[in-house]
Amino acid sequence: MEAVGSNLQTLDLPSSSLAERQAHAELLLNLEAKKIASSIDVPTLPHDIQASLRAIGEPVRLFGENNANVRDRLRFCLARNQVAKSSGVDTVSIPHFEKKEEEKDLQKEVQETQYTRASEELIQAREFISEYSIHRAKKRLDVERKRKWATQRQEKKCHLGPDYQVMEIDEKGGEEDEALLLKDLEDLNKCCQDRYNRIKDITLEGSQYGDGRPLSAIATGRQPGLSTDPCLVATGGWTGSIKLWNGSSSALNLLSTKLMAHEDRIMGIAMHQGENHCHQLATASIDLTAKLWKINKNDDVSMNNDEEGNHVGSGSVPNLYNIEEMAVLKGHAARLCKVAYHPSGRFVGTTSFDHTWRLWDVEAGGKELLLQDGHWKEVYGIGFHNDGSLVSTTDFGSVVQVWDLRSGKSACHFLGHAMRVLCTEFSPNGFQLVTAGDDGTMKVWDLRQRKQYASVPAHSRLVTQIKFAHNNYGQNGEYIASCSFDGTGKVWSTRHWKLLSTLRGHEGKVMGIDILDGTDAGIVTCGYDKTMKIWR
Repeated sequence: MEAVGSNLQTLDLPSSSLAERQAHAELLLNLEAKKIASSIDVPTLPHDIQASLRAIGEPVRLFGENNANVRDRLRFCLARNQVAKSSGVDTVSIPHFEKKEEEKDLQKEVQETQYTRASEELIQAREFISEYSIHRAKKRLDVERKRKWATQRQEKKCHLGPDYQVMEIDEKGGEEDEALLLKDLEDLNKCCQDRYNRIKDITLEGSQYGDGRPLSAIATGRQPGLSTDPCLVATGGWTGSIKLWNGSSSALNLLSTKLMAHEDRIMGIAMHQGENHCHQLATASIDLTAKLWKINKNDDVSMNNDEEGNHVGSGSVPNLYNIEEMAVLKGHAARLCKVAYHPSGRFVGTTSFDHTWRLWDVEAGGKELLLQDGHWKEVYGIGFHNDGSLVSTTDFGSVVQVWDLRSGKSACHFLGHAMRVLCTEFSPNGFQLVTAGDDGTMKVWDLRQRKQYASVPAHSRLVTQIKFAHNNYGQNGEYIASCSFDGTGKVWSTRHWKLLSTLRGHEGKVMGIDILDGTDAGIVTCGYDKTMKIWR
């Protein structure tokens, strides 16, 4: 700038000097921002962090960043913004905070709740689930009302004594009279007490080496009405192989083997009792895939059993059942954890470390119907309601989510676990949900009141799996079995949530547990010691 008389002339700086000046200002701004960055409060949930980055015009994620890096970058950007405002720096020279009015209007629109239109296949699936669940819920509630009515009458009868008279049931009971309902309730209570007495005397009946590496998952199944067929027990392990065992035999005879079913460890396995004399299996592995399998009886090989039910033969054991691959479920971006069948058998749900769970159509060859996010950490456990209307998922952030499959919305969520939640199961009574995980506790949630009903200190280490007694063969969901890294399995009463029996026998972590049906009722477990055991 130079003075010529009374006139002032302004000379522009050369571009190189202006760039150096702006670079120096940026450097000072960054230094001041680093000083106060540690005192800046930033959100912790991934979707909140993403929203904050969008609000200041920053990219949601840069190449190679993890969640911690993204959060640190947000903290630094907010610190820069604060320093710039306090020092009066022109935001035009700082492109990170340059915003236009159009962008602000667009961000306001983005903050509104947005919905994605469901595919035609998903809409049809929801219609099927709605119709399916309504019929099952109606049947369950009718039985529950009659039992409740009979319980009230029984209490009144005990209170009045000889003055009590049997009365005809009102319209809620249909054509059945009061005496019949009271007798049914008495039979149910007697059956439950007999079952509890048997569980208290349960002992180890058989043990079998299941694989060359630890067994990580186990599932049971039995074809309804086919008493001549054995109880099938399926196991999956770290070798990636699937094996079928005879659960009706104390020797746990091997029925079939599918080597290298997966390229890596199997983490979850589920069995569905299919029609036409066949079962279906679903497996989930850390090789990023889940697979569907069909189990058919091999008519070319006969099963010869001795008096104790053990297979008689010489040489190598033939495959009495064939395990055929039906479909490969691909789509998850990280390792899979658990898999579960919808009660109808038409759908399969899987969970993954990619923070999502997915629903697949079995009849359509394993086509993906739904990709559901909503968890902010790795999703692990999954379980379907017996009516088929709800599904529960758990994650490593100690959150339990309950989703309505008919609408696709979150029905409710539960907070109460101190650490990761690894397993979830709906009770056959329809109104309770049980979860367990790293904190060693089983928590019982009341779906009607949407709050915790009970907390059971079940194990001294993390709980790997829980299973309700199936609501058939007189078991009626009256007990639940759990297993843990503390080397034990335990059986609990679901009426009073008291311990009935402790199963000790594994030499290390117990990885899985399930319950056998029918006259061969018992409990099977598998463990890190490569063995599976049967308890009766």
